[in-house]
Amino acid sequence: MFFLSGTPVPSVMAADSPEAVRLLSVAVQAYYREDYGAAKINLERALERQPDFSEAYLLKGLLQHHDGQNDKAAASFDRALKLNPRLPEDLRKRLEERAHAIEGRLTEQDFSHFHVQFNGAERREQAWQAVKHLDDAYRDLGSRFGVYPPIRFPVIIFTSQEFLEAWYAPMWLGGFFDRRDGRIRVRIDPPPGGDDEYRRRLRHEYTHAFVNFLYKKDLPVWFHEGVAQFYSFSSASNGFWKANRLDELAKLTRKAPWMEIGRMEEVITKKNASPLVVYLAYLQAEALVLYVAKERGDSWIPSFMERLRGGMTFEAAFLDVVGVPPPQMLENVRRFLS
Repeated sequence: MFFLSGTPVPSVMAADSPEAVRLLSVAVQAYYREDYGAAKINLERALERQPDFSEAYLLKGLLQHHDGQNDKAAASFDRALKLNPRLPEDLRKRLEERAHAIEGRLTEQDFSHFHVQFNGAERREQAWQAVKHLDDAYRDLGSRFGVYPPIRFPVIIFTSQEFLEAWYAPMWLGGFFDRRDGRIRVRIDPPPGGDDEYRRRLRHEYTHAFVNFLYKKDLPVWFHEGVAQFYSFSSASNGFWKANRLDELAKLTRKAPWMEIGRMEEVITKKNASPLVVYLAYLQAEALVLYVAKERGDSWIPSFMERLRGGMTFEAAFLDVVGVPPPQMLENVRRFLS
């Protein structure tokens, strides 16, 4: 779900017990199915086998937040961070060298709009399925923006194990776009949400790449993430998708404090807060973009990008298209979802 404009923020998997990893994977899948009872049972079993399993405490915090136990959730997130702090900068280069070595062993194939790397012939069918979703996103965004990029976007498709080995990524991170090398990296294994979630994962990362193609200058990261989530959920076959997603966001942000827009940008960019606060910042960014689409129509994003490309500043373009500045619109969103 991440757009990387600077240093990646990988997370080392702390478990030594394969059984703990398996149980946490089952718990994560149950969480995504909203089977919270099964998630809690398997999570506790994972922690019995690996008491210092940092990723397990991240999921525990999410479950506690869902139950309205915000103090306990904060304590779980704090423990996860103490067990597994973000990797220091002096390790970044060695991790990237390791990742690129793994990527260098992958099979390559050109498609109409994408240059895809994947591991061996046995993954070819899965790679083609990924390209199908990416092609759909290419056509959809092209028709909305009136721009069909005349390039092949580089895409690297990993299995879960390859993704973890290459980037030491958390097991529930589905992919990311790295602005520095222009590559989309995504996990190919079936996510807990099935093909719908896999489609959203690919559309999200392609949107990052597409926006970066349209506009090379820096944009607020909250805007990047909100727009990527908007187009990842966008559905031409479901006229109620925006209302349904706003209802879901209202539940997810229930009783949570809302950040000012500068703080939201800082948290998403620097990850300098607890995982719960980072999670809420992403949700609030998504809610802001989605609410504007509800009020002004889906075309607000292409219209806004057109003004940026014409030379307007971010603030001026937003005010011209939306009618109020971003901080005021964020306050409108907060009131709407409360």
